Amino acid sequence: MNIGVIGLGSVGLFVASQLSESHNVTGYCRRDRQRQSILKNGILVDQKPFHIDVELVENIKKHDLLIICVKQPHIDNLLPVLKEVSETTTFLFLQNGLGHIEKVSVELKNILVGTCDYGISKLEDHSISLKGAGLIRIASVADNNDIAIRTANQLSRDVINVEFASNLSQVLHEKLIVNSVINPLTALFEVKNGEILTNDYLKDIAHQLSHEAALAMKIDSNHAWSLVQKVASQTKENHSSMLKDIQQNKQTEIDYINGFILKQSQETLPSHSLIYQLIKAKENI
Repeated sequence: MNIGVIGLGSVGLFVASQLSESHNVTGYCRRDRQRQSILKNGILVDQKPFHIDVELVENIKKHDLLIICVKQPHIDNLLPVLKEVSETTTFLFLQNGLGHIEKVSVELKNILVGTCDYGISKLEDHSISLKGAGLIRIASVADNNDIAIRTANQLSRDVINVEFASNLSQVLHEKLIVNSVINPLTALFEVKNGEILTNDYLKDIAHQLSHEAALAMKIDSNHAWSLVQKVASQTKENHSSMLKDIQQNKQTEIDYINGFILKQSQETLPSHSLIYQLIKAKENI
């Protein structure tokens, strides 16, 4: 299959590298410096090189499948480019948070959305480290399950696990809850993911955030907290994407994670309201 991967951060580099074993893959990035780095060195996954073609995002070609791995704040600028792509192209969006699904559904056809549960650390523009096995779950926005099932089967290989998720809403909401706890806490206190389980004070705050998010998303609170602990434990040595954004003075995805939960909730969520304001304040320091 002819595949394009837009956004070569940690997830994009991982997906592009692993799929290049069995598919014709082109990666797309914003900076020519990253493009040159990947062309020269390949994508290094724990020092193993994978070689793909790389173009700047404004030079998107025709593909059977485009996997969009850019962060939420960049989707608006990307949409006009995607609208010019062939109508036969399938789009797979892999983002943290929600809020983009309704937006892209208005502009595009053949849309799949998914979650990536791999623990991946980006070391350099062309280099990542994989922190254990994971899973990518995908589903169709328009209930076109045939496309989602076929795509999952075509992408799944020994190294990368992709499966069709029939319960799209629950999958996305569970991922949202996990991100709404781990991302802002680790960004605010500048710690690794595992710290929210080993520091008793952070653990108490994490538990409260998880409970409120579960209430807003109508998911069992005990189940939600179990998921948060599982992911925090599996990725305990990782730095969250929101922490990296803060460290690099970039806009975070807080509006699409905790901000989305606050907008959706019919209940008062004091912990989420506070953590949202704290991250917005830290963005502007």
